[in-house]
Amino acid sequence: MRSTIAIIEPEYLVAAGLQQCLEAMLPSAEVVIYQTVELCMADIERKDGKRPFFVHFFVNAVLLQQHADYFRSLTQITIALVRGNLHVAGFPNLDVSGTREQVFASLLNLHNNTHQHKTDETLSQRETDVLRCVAKGMINKEIAEALCISVNTVITHRQHITVKTHLHSVAALTMYALMNNLVSFEEINL
Repeated sequence: MRSTIAIIEPEYLVAAGLQQCLEAMLPSAEVVIYQTVELCMADIERKDGKRPFFVHFFVNAVLLQQHADYFRSLTQITIALVRGNLHVAGFPNLDVSGTREQVFASLLNLHNNTHQHKTDETLSQRETDVLRCVAKGMINKEIAEALCISVNTVITHRQHITVKTHLHSVAALTMYALMNNLVSFEEINL
């Protein structure tokens, strides 16, 4: 079952902009926009086998407060979409009033604050090189050519990176590389 992220936001441009950011950061996830909580709940209650598996809810602050009883049971996966100085207590908050780069930075900070990644060991120089390439959107063959190593060696390095960082998706590895200044925001393939 594919992981799905719900954006519950009545303002279309805000929702579409956040959807674009999330899809760039998490290409393996499906990002679905709902204008109301009721529309999202209708999908959650589907009986036809097409019920989405939600891993996160990004919810407009006003809607979140109106449906606080429901979302209190989902605080680990619910993020309040706020504007400026508004803050919703009890939930992580994401300010969606800034530029695309500011929203990306806020998403990375939010991820960093809620998912502290500790490594068992430091990455070798070659593993760091491979991680940089992964974060830039390169596939194994491209990485092998760029670093003048075999595809099997790239695969081995990627396995070591996964073991050391405890991160399994390209999106998570990309965020790790960004947070550890291994690549710049401009270098990642959005």
